[in-house]
Amino acid sequence: MLAIILVNYKSSLPTCKYIKEVLLKNVTIPSSVVIVDNASTSESVDEIKKNVDVNIYDRNFNVLEEGESSIYLICNPENSGFAKGNNLGARFAIDVLNCDYLLFSNNDIEFIDSNVVEALYEKLKNTPKAGIIGPKVVGLQGEFQSPEPYVSFWDRNVWMYLSTPFYSKEKKRQRFQLDYARDAKEGFHYKLMGSFFMVRSKDFKECGMMDEHTFLYAEEPILTERMKRIGLQPYYYPQVAVLHNHGATTKKHFRNNQIEWIKFESECYYYRTYKNTSSIEIFIGRLLRYLLNIIKRNR
Repeated sequence: MLAIILVNYKSSLPTCKYIKEVLLKNVTIPSSVVIVDNASTSESVDEIKKNVDVNIYDRNFNVLEEGESSIYLICNPENSGFAKGNNLGARFAIDVLNCDYLLFSNNDIEFIDSNVVEALYEKLKNTPKAGIIGPKVVGLQGEFQSPEPYVSFWDRNVWMYLSTPFYSKEKKRQRFQLDYARDAKEGFHYKLMGSFFMVRSKDFKECGMMDEHTFLYAEEPILTERMKRIGLQPYYYPQVAVLHNHGATTKKHFRNNQIEWIKFESECYYYRTYKNTSSIEIFIGRLLRYLLNIIKRNR
């Protein structure tokens, strides 16, 4: 059986709408939905209960309210972030529901192809070297958001600043990534978009799941590195596609400069821990980013 895992943070109505209008209408294979309600409150639980029929558990998987639904709500009183939240949902799906496959999804997804889940499921079953599989992910402006190649810390956070005016650095990086994604063919790539991807439960558990040292961002390349340790790679399957409103939830709760620094710190952790990037390179990248942000604020 498949478990579809959603991390909810102060977005109960969009989460319920996604379940009712997208998942329940399109997914035909046997599946359950596991909602991890980060920073859970009685209000958020009540709001979810009003909109979908759920079985309710605490974060230790003790039953609080039991029903007949295949939708499960885990009340997590802490805002544990993306990696911990997904791991909590995965443990529940594996240990309690005995699910063989896990689909991690944001709630800001629409299905371009109604059979996207079934197609990913069949392809993953028949591609033994794939540890992660993801579809074509398209943004609201028609841009392809996945996959991405490996980019070193120096290229991503130092050289790109030095080789172009800082105010156009982000555009240059995005243009490179979008061009790669646009031209990408079906097959193995370094990194897939974390908004919608599927794994086998046994592989996810064996590789160590997501790294809980990150709160937000860098989960995708870290999972790539963890899967590589057990001989598996991400597989891009563009025969089916989803639409992704990238950053819709994050922008509601964080300012742009907060998002930028959270992402940078997560990337520093990834490069230092998984790619053996030197402390000197990271110091230069941090200093350069700090100085250019000061210049930008004073313009």
